[in-house]
Amino acid sequence: MVCINMIKSAAAQCHSVTAMALSTLHLTVLCFALLLCLIGGAQTEVPPSCLASAGVPGNPGHNGLPGRDGRDGKDGREGVSGSKGDRGDPGVPVPGLPGKMGPAGPKGSKGENGVMEIPESADVLMKSLKTDIQTMGSRLSTVEKAMGFRIIRRVGMKYYVTEGLQDDFDAGLRFCRDAGGDLVLPKNEEENNVLVKMLQVLEAPIGWIRTTDRKTEGIFLDTDNSTLSFTKWKPGEPNDHNNNEDCSMVYTATGLWNDILCDRKYHIVCEIS
Repeated sequence: MVCINMIKSAAAQCHSVTAMALSTLHLTVLCFALLLCLIGGAQTEVPPSCLASAGVPGNPGHNGLPGRDGRDGKDGREGVSGSKGDRGDPGVPVPGLPGKMGPAGPKGSKGENGVMEIPESADVLMKSLKTDIQTMGSRLSTVEKAMGFRIIRRVGMKYYVTEGLQDDFDAGLRFCRDAGGDLVLPKNEEENNVLVKMLQVLEAPIGWIRTTDRKTEGIFLDTDNSTLSFTKWKPGEPNDHNNNEDCSMVYTATGLWNDILCDRKYHIVCEIS
């Protein structure tokens, strides 16, 4: 009976409790008393029904974590075939292998004889080649003549050559012309310097140059009577002393020119061009 009363009391308290929970100590004592009562009165008859009413439901809990992925299912049945698509664009044609050579055609009739023509450009080229060959032949001839001398110096497009001989002016002219050249006559400073260096090699103080005033006294010209394009006279020269100095020479030491008697014997240098 005491247990029943305690249960009623507990039920009453449970019924009167609202959403606010009991304190921890009160709840512990109450549960312990209920346990003793149930053990001690196990042999006492109790009504088949409990007079206690259900408590107020608590708040729902939080959602749990998602479960693991399930196993892959079996393949489904093959679906129904779709409708036929539109016709696509034509592809890029690929050429096939060459076919076999066909039979030869019939022989054609003989044509008229043609006239060979040389294009204008080819005609110009032929003339140029002929000129080059002639020039080359002339150059080879010049070199061949020059190679016959002991001392050779090239200056521009000509060669100065010498055998180291000494003789008068006219003998020098003949010697050089017989060799296919002429007595030397510098036409510029470079040629005059080359002549001086050759005379230095010969250890010759003076050498002949090809200019005289034999045609007109006091006017020195080339032996072909052409005017001189270059001169290098010593100051006060040519003075044609006693009207006898009709020929010309060059001093090795200075490179300057002077008029002199034609019968003197000086070194001979020839030019071949």
